Amino acid sequence: MANRISRRNFLKKAAAGAVGAAAAGVLTSCGSSASSVASSTAASSTASSAAASAASEAGFTFKPGTYTAKAYGNISDIELECTFSETALTDVKIVGQNETPALFSQVENELIPAILDNQAGGVDSITGATNSSRAVKEAIADCVAQAGGDRQAWLGKTVEKTAGAAEEYDVDVAVIGCGAAGFMASIVAAQKGMKVLTVEKAGSVAGVNGIKVSGPFAVDTSVLHAREGGTTLTVDEVFNHAMNYTHWTPNPSLIKRCLETSKDAVEELVGIGYEMKEANFRFETPFKDEKGGFHLITNALDERVQLWEKALDDNGVQMIYNTAAKSLIVENDKICGFTAEKEDGTPITVHAGAVIIASGGFLGNRDLQEKFLHTRKLNAAAGGNSLCTGDGIVMANDAGAVLCKTFGYCPCEYGGTNSKASRPAKQDKYDQNYCFKFGLYGNLLVDGEGKRFINEGLLCDYPMSYGSEQILLNAPWYGIVDQAYVDAMTTQGLYEYTTAKGATSENWFIGNYFKGRILDNLPSDIEEGLKEGWLVKADTIEELGEKFGLTHLAETVAKYNEYCEKGVDEQFGANKWYLSPIKEGPFYAVQCEPSAWSTFGGVRTDDCCRALDLDNQPIDGLYVAGTDSGSLYYSPYYDIPGFCYGLCIDSGYICAEEAAAFVKA
Repeated sequence: MANRISRRNFLKKAAAGAVGAAAAGVLTSCGSSASSVASSTAASSTASSAAASAASEAGFTFKPGTYTAKAYGNISDIELECTFSETALTDVKIVGQNETPALFSQVENELIPAILDNQAGGVDSITGATNSSRAVKEAIADCVAQAGGDRQAWLGKTVEKTAGAAEEYDVDVAVIGCGAAGFMASIVAAQKGMKVLTVEKAGSVAGVNGIKVSGPFAVDTSVLHAREGGTTLTVDEVFNHAMNYTHWTPNPSLIKRCLETSKDAVEELVGIGYEMKEANFRFETPFKDEKGGFHLITNALDERVQLWEKALDDNGVQMIYNTAAKSLIVENDKICGFTAEKEDGTPITVHAGAVIIASGGFLGNRDLQEKFLHTRKLNAAAGGNSLCTGDGIVMANDAGAVLCKTFGYCPCEYGGTNSKASRPAKQDKYDQNYCFKFGLYGNLLVDGEGKRFINEGLLCDYPMSYGSEQILLNAPWYGIVDQAYVDAMTTQGLYEYTTAKGATSENWFIGNYFKGRILDNLPSDIEEGLKEGWLVKADTIEELGEKFGLTHLAETVAKYNEYCEKGVDEQFGANKWYLSPIKEGPFYAVQCEPSAWSTFGGVRTDDCCRALDLDNQPIDGLYVAGTDSGSLYYSPYYDIPGFCYGLCIDSGYICAEEAAAFVKA
């Protein structure tokens, strides 16, 4: 029978849990050190016993000793030491890494103990830290091989999951997803007096996109008024610009309401401890100086995680992590909850007065990419979240909600990626292969036939807006450079090379990121790309084209070089400082795939964020926020900095207000 937690018992259990946790804290603080040591020793003994039993069942044999290996994780190499007895892996020690602390702590505290306890390399990865988990597994498997074990057998050994008893909950408002929109919806609904339950696929809030982003766009906030000179930016200015840019495609009433709500949403973040400053670091926006509206979050990521967890806890939001929503419950044309499933297979039923969908789009679902964007090449490697698989959009559609007709994506402005690459392009502060910059910053770009397809300067100046659509339509695309360009990167640097041709810090804002930087690791980056197969090298342009099947490359390069000599791009009008001649062999071609922070497009909503049916009538009890909404965004992405995140928290706030009012009615 299901372990049903009633609405009344929900609060009793929460209170009891809080008292129990407090009591445990007192005992831990005041108890004798002997008790603590005994407890620790008992736990260690139990774990060792489990590991010994697992080792006996596994049948592995090793050469006793300590071995070292490393593998690339999400943003850095992870180096570790493994110690073996004759029959078991007995210890794993992390020697070095520079991963995101809040995420990697879960890998250390959960994944590695699971590997040791089960003597298996095929245990489940930490949800939300899959790249770090993969790297740790690979490095341990390399140590297994060094110790004489079977690497593939080790990685192939999995652990059977045991589902728990079915769980059932009754709440006022249930939220699917705890990213930017879901988090805002959860805490605001709770502040409105609602009993809130939120399910999240990741193992903690550290694994969601909304906690990592730079910041939101907003109007009339305390942050803007605190800057020197204050702010003169108005809702109407931003609204008119956004609607004209998008040709009035999004829901105008909803966009206007989001902008009017943006102040409240930002103040909510400030209230939980976020520190922000108005910053004009984006290069493609009309909103700067006294008209600036971008709010740069200055809290470190680990601090943000703590602030989110505290806010959720302080507001009484019940969180269920490692859990995916499966389907909406529909009764008499009203949404009354949803079913979900925990990572171990435990089924969950949530009964709710209203449901808010905020599951973050479909970046992690290749099938939905193909259906909505007509590509399977959009990667989450640079900062997007592969856990966002479109579940909320599909569930709403299955329950009768109509989808929008415009789908798109929020591109990563740091360069291309490739599914074969171990170190794709990322934010400048992270380890990456800089050959991917060949496909972005002022070089010849060609499609799969070897033909130009864009004014390359658009990707230098407007990589997130005007420049983004064509790289998706032409994926994979190819950046072509010669040895002279490579030499310039290793001696002059990208900024100096480009400014020597006429660019300035004003007309090429993003170039400031590269000022004074010599890419002295480029030769080893090239070797890595050649080895992994996403970069090719040849002595002639003809040979280079053959390696990737770029049949028109030779004639394209010849014509392009004419433009470089004239200093005038007669085909697409690129500025002369973005024209880089291709004459001195050897020559290089990097195969690039687009990367994204998120996708756009989903459920059509009204200005109350209520999901609409095919007749444009609201579906009772169903609200949609953030990138699951099909009424907030446009393709290509806005030229307003922080607008994706801003609209997420704004719509989450609106969903909470409307859902609370609906439940109370």
